[in-house]
Amino acid sequence: MTTVLDIKNLSIDVKIEKEHFNIVKNLDLMIKKKQKYGIVGESGSGKSLTSLSILNLLPDGIGISKGNIFLNEETDLTAVSKKEMLNIRGNEVSMIFQEPMTALDPLFTIEHQISEVLRFHGKYSNKEMRHMIIDMFEKVGFSRPEQLLNSYPHQLSGGMRQRVMIAMALICKPKLLIADEPTTALDVTIQAQILDLMNELTEFYDTSILLITHDLGVIAETCERVAVMYAGTVVEESSVIDLFKNPTHPYTQGLLASVQSLGKRSKKLYAIPGNVPAPTDLKETGCRFASRCPHVMDMCHQQEPDLFAINDDHSSKCWLYKDGGRRNEDG
Repeated sequence: MTTVLDIKNLSIDVKIEKEHFNIVKNLDLMIKKKQKYGIVGESGSGKSLTSLSILNLLPDGIGISKGNIFLNEETDLTAVSKKEMLNIRGNEVSMIFQEPMTALDPLFTIEHQISEVLRFHGKYSNKEMRHMIIDMFEKVGFSRPEQLLNSYPHQLSGGMRQRVMIAMALICKPKLLIADEPTTALDVTIQAQILDLMNELTEFYDTSILLITHDLGVIAETCERVAVMYAGTVVEESSVIDLFKNPTHPYTQGLLASVQSLGKRSKKLYAIPGNVPAPTDLKETGCRFASRCPHVMDMCHQQEPDLFAINDDHSSKCWLYKDGGRRNEDG
């Protein structure tokens, strides 16, 4: 199967008071054609920075220090010019940002903003663009799309704005759709509709999805494969089914233990002790989860583990799995 996105050994640094701190470290990630791939983790784990690095949208003071990001097995996005990247954004790779109200310009109509995307990436008449926008609005579930064209973002509900963002992201039929917390601030019913809509449209256009979220329920509902990130590193990578059936990394186990299941009466809700370390507190040696891990050993502070294979479809960045199966905690 064709590889749409292949991230190899990616590291991202932030500059704070003339010092550089590594906030995403040696990240590897591969997404196939039509695959729905999720990245999950707490706030501050590096999920959004990873997605922004793909489109060269990292904030000032934050940059890629090493690694490559290959699109369609040939284009290295870390090496393309600004002009080339402008052609790639919205055309080959599109992104749904976390908050649609801030992603949409409040000064322009919805039609004007989506027309800008079409105008930049193709040569269409105003009539053709209007027809394309109406057609896409119908696909994202608007019953009377013509009435939306002259609306401004503030006149739409949160769910409607999110549908507009999805329409804008998919109107050029990209090969990859990056969705950064696409259901944040939406009620549960609208969340489910948006996720179903993304699934349907990506099947229709053969588009791959990279879904960024902190919500394991969204991952279970939407994705086929998942990478669990902690403090800028992938600590576990697996099929979604295998991850929920057999979580191996102590951090993943903690995330799943902290999820309250419907219909179950339990004791006090579990919480992983401590917090994700700040960029200035990240250690260069050892496991970044060691200070919060219930299974910590001496070697966890001394040397960073590799992503050890649990099976052909599952890997875990933990010394407990050096030999492929769980080791005794005494070493």
